[in-house]
Formats: sequence, structure tokens, C-alpha cells
Amino acid sequence: MKTVAAISFRDNHSLSMDIEDVRRAEVTVPIQADDGTWCCELLVRTAHGTVALQLTADTPELLVVHSPELE
Repeated sequence: MKTVAAISFRDNHSLSMDIEDVRRAEVTVPIQADDGTWCCELLVRTAHGTVALQLTADTPELLVVHSPELE
């Protein structure tokens, strides 16, 4: 079995994740849950499988992914 992702919790309460052999990253369209919160998934597809992170927020605008422009 090959490790796809490793998660580290830092003492300042931040999270770090190393993912190997990334092929594509995508975000699903935010949907509203029954309790009024919004959720989406961040999918990181690798050569060995998919890492899925479930994200929640108070508004769909908070789930927008920003990236620097490619040069």
C-alpha cells in the first residue's frame, strides 16, 4: 500500500497536508445544507486515489477558491 497523503497538526492549531503525485484538483459547486450552512468538497486526484475534504461555511461566497494567475 502506498501513502497518498500525510497530515500534520501543528502546535499553533494549523493543519498541514502533503499530497504526492497530484494529477488534478477541483472544487464541487456549493450546496445549502438543511441547517442553512453551505458545503462543498475539495477533491485532490492523485495517481493513487482521491483525497476529499468536506468544507462548510455560512455563505457560498466563503467557499470560492482563489488562485494566482498562471504566468
